[in-house]
Amino acid sequence: MKMQRTKFEAVEIGVGEFSTMNCFCAGHDKKLFAPIEDTPLVFSPEQLALLHYRAMAAEFYQRSNQLESAERELDWESEEPQDVRYSWISICNQKALDDAYPALSRIEKLIAARRFGDVESLIVRFDAPPAVVAAGAFCPHYDFAARRVQNLADDCCYVAMHLLAADGAAVLVFTWLQGEAAPRKFVDTFVALPKEQMASLAVQCAFEHVEHTCMSDAWWSDLTSHKRAALVERVRRANSLAYRRSHRCLCYRIRFADWPVADIRLSGRSANRQR
Repeated sequence: MKMQRTKFEAVEIGVGEFSTMNCFCAGHDKKLFAPIEDTPLVFSPEQLALLHYRAMAAEFYQRSNQLESAERELDWESEEPQDVRYSWISICNQKALDDAYPALSRIEKLIAARRFGDVESLIVRFDAPPAVVAAGAFCPHYDFAARRVQNLADDCCYVAMHLLAADGAAVLVFTWLQGEAAPRKFVDTFVALPKEQMASLAVQCAFEHVEHTCMSDAWWSDLTSHKRAALVERVRRANSLAYRRSHRCLCYRIRFADWPVADIRLSGRSANRQR
């Protein structure tokens, strides 16, 4: 199942539809991403760089489409409510494109130069099958400790989130470009969380920030109506032009998942937290 962010409800999709992110032609996608599509995920530096690139490209493509759609409908000289809305959509997506373009260009150059080590990562392996999968990039405003990591009015840095399956188990991967402080601060607060909260906050983060989020029908159906409503409401608010994100948006509130943590690996750290 996938979150439908226009109607703010869960809709059924085919299993093969999740990995289709529609930002590359089929031939280019197949050749470029063969190391992550045709090879088991071991989270090598090359695979991590390609995961980051695909998430950034999808973000840029999505924002470009939203900007183009808004400007097709927009009459800049009108003060009708729908034109005010379209103007805000246009302004917000133009700002996002201005932030995303240099980040996308940088990862493209790093991959072309095979400098895969310039992508940093956090890898959290869970001892449970994947029930939620997500892939996308976003500019974090607040971290998991309710602290602001960057001002979104300034030039912003991206973190990419990948919640996927490897060896039959769920794996959470955050990736970001080396030397960027805001993503590192964001990720460090996740590492500091109690392990029993990590699965739920991974789900919470995906529904808060990641457009491309899907879940198994069994997991969704097993949630209480209160928990399903909380996740749908999170998506609805995040897609509202009037939404002012709370500093506590990624603080632990509800237990959405209880996948045990098997292993935690953070780039640039010699010590790994293991079960």
